[in-house]
Amino acid sequence: MSKKGMAGMLKELLSDYDVDFIGLQETMRKHYPDSFFRKIDYGKKIAWHWIPSKGKSGGILCGINIDRFEVISIME
Repeated sequence: MSKKGMAGMLKELLSDYDVDFIGLQETMRKHYPDSFFRKIDYGKKIAWHWIPSKGKSGGILCGINIDRFEVISIME
């Protein structure tokens, strides 16, 4: 997710396919600033949650469309 252009590509995918759920693994990121989510989800239609990476491997980023689903709880 840190590579140049990834945020733009993800934004296009979200709008082109009007996704209800997205899950990306091996993101290799420990933290996502709010500015990242504003770039890809400016309408705030998606509830985001992530599991940070450990070192240079791992990391999962998940998003759920809150217009279609109600997120009651998140379990890791």
